[in-house]
Amino acid sequence: MYFFGACMACRAVLFKTHCLPMASAAPIRAIVGRFGMDFARQVMENVLNERPFDFCGIISVGVEPKFFRGMPADNQEWFASSMIRGCEYAGVDWQTLAPIDEALIMAMRECEATFMEMVSRLEWKRSISYGVRKRWYLRHLRFWNDYLTRHRIGLYLSAWVPHEIPDIIIYALCKLRNIPVVYFGVTSIRDVSFVEHDWEESAVQVRDRYRELLLQYGPDHDPLTIPLEERLDLRYRGLVNPSGEVPTLEEQDLDLSHGAAVKRLLKTDPVAFLRHGLAYATPRGAARAYRAWKRNKSMTEANAFYDTHASDAPDLRRSYVYMPLSFQPEATTVPLAGGYADQVLMAQMLSALLPQEVMIYVKEHPRPSSSEKRTVDFYRDFAAISRVRFIPRSFDTFAMREHCRAIATTAGTAGFEASFRGKPVFMFGHCYYQYAPGVHRIHSMDDCRNAVREIFDGGAAPTLLQCRLYLKAIEETCVHGVLDPWCFNVSHLSADENMKNSSAAIVQELDALFGSSQKSHDLANVSSD
Repeated sequence: MYFFGACMACRAVLFKTHCLPMASAAPIRAIVGRFGMDFARQVMENVLNERPFDFCGIISVGVEPKFFRGMPADNQEWFASSMIRGCEYAGVDWQTLAPIDEALIMAMRECEATFMEMVSRLEWKRSISYGVRKRWYLRHLRFWNDYLTRHRIGLYLSAWVPHEIPDIIIYALCKLRNIPVVYFGVTSIRDVSFVEHDWEESAVQVRDRYRELLLQYGPDHDPLTIPLEERLDLRYRGLVNPSGEVPTLEEQDLDLSHGAAVKRLLKTDPVAFLRHGLAYATPRGAARAYRAWKRNKSMTEANAFYDTHASDAPDLRRSYVYMPLSFQPEATTVPLAGGYADQVLMAQMLSALLPQEVMIYVKEHPRPSSSEKRTVDFYRDFAAISRVRFIPRSFDTFAMREHCRAIATTAGTAGFEASFRGKPVFMFGHCYYQYAPGVHRIHSMDDCRNAVREIFDGGAAPTLLQCRLYLKAIEETCVHGVLDPWCFNVSHLSADENMKNSSAAIVQELDALFGSSQKSHDLANVSSD
C-alpha cells in the first residue's frame, strides 16, 4: 500500500477518523476523471450500462456539463477542469466544509510537494507564486477531503495516471483512506494499456506473469519460439533492430507550444485568429505579449547555451551512460519520477558513483519543453558536472543507444527500447517496464551503487529471451485498448473495438474490487436455468 510521508502517530489518527471502508456491494459512488473525449465517454457509458453507479463526481474538459448517459443527471456532479485547476469551485459555501487538521496536513506532505511542482504546468502564461500555490493546495485539500466523506466516495476511476490538478490530491487522499484507485497506464506499444492502482507499483500484473514465464522457459530457450500476437511480434522485431523504431506517439504532431497553437488557429479559424490578434491591442493584451516575449527570450537563451556547449561529434568510442532527457512538464517526471523530477539529480548521482572513466552523455528531448523547465540555469547545472557532455539535438538517438554502456531515464521510452538491444537501464522513476530485464530501479544511493557494480563489474545485461518473455507477459496481462487521447490518435483499433476492450477491462476490475455486477449475476442465473 502506498502512503504519503507522515509519522505513525498521525497515520493512526487519520485511519481512525478519516478512513472509509472498501465498498463491498453495488452500486458504486465514485469520482470519475478525464473521460472527456468522445471515445472515452463512450467507454464510461458502456461501463455504467454494465455496472451501475449510484453517484459520479465528474472531472472533465469543456465549459458546459456533459453528464453520462444511462445514469440520472441528479446523481452526477460535473467539474470543469479548466476552472477547478485554479481552485475555482463555483457555488461552494466554504463555511460548510469540514476543516483539515494537522494529522491530515502532515500525512499529505509528499503530495503537497508534488502539487507545488505540478502547478508549473499552468505557468506557460504567468508565474504563480509560492503563496498562491500554497493557498490553492490547502483549498483543494479541504474541498476534496470533505467531498470524499460527504458523498461517501468508494472509488476513484481515472482515464490515465493522475498527474493534473487537482487529480494528484484526490489520488493521495484515496490512497490514505484505502479507497480503491483504478486508472489506465499508458505504454510505448500501440494500443496497449494496463489497469493500474498505484503509480509507484505500476503494472504489477506484468511483473508477476513475467516471473512465472521465467520459471516456465529455460535460459537456453530460443526466443523466436515464444509465440506472440502479430502486433507484439512486429513490435519485438522493431525493438531488436539496431536502426531503431520511432515510437508510435511521434507519428503525430505533439507540438503544444503557444506558437504552434496560434499557427493552427490561423489555419483552421482565421476569424478567431483575428480576434486573438486584436486582443493584444488592449493594455491587458500588451502585458500578455510582453510576458510572452520574456518567455521566448528565456527559451532562446537556454537553447543557445545548450547548443554552444554540445559536442559537435560525440566520441562514441568512450565508455558512457546515455541520458536522453524527458519532456517537461509531463507525467514521466511528475509524478512518475518521484524525487528525481529535477533530472540533474540523476546525473549528479551517477557522476558520484560511476567508474572514473565513464562519461554521461545528455541529449535534449526532440519535443521542446516549457520555458519554465528549460532555463540557462537548468543546463548550467548539468554542465557543472565534469563528466557530463551535451549531445547535439540532431544526433541520432539510436546511435547513442547502440554504443552506450547503459541508459539513464525517469520513465522514458528509451529505457524500454534499451533492454531489447542488450543495454541495462538506470531507472529513476516508475512505469510499466520497471520490472523488465536489465532495468535497475534507483531510489537510493545504495540502489545506484549496486546497479553500477552489477553493470560495470558484473557485466549484467538483458537477453533477448528475457525481453521476448516480457513482451509475452505484456500480451497476457494488458488491455488491448487506450483511454489517453494522444494514444488514441495513433490507434489501429476501431472506436468500437477500443470501447469494448477498454470498458470490459474496467468492468472486470470493478467486479474484482466490489463483487460481480448484477448483470453478470443475471447471466449466470440464466445459464444455470
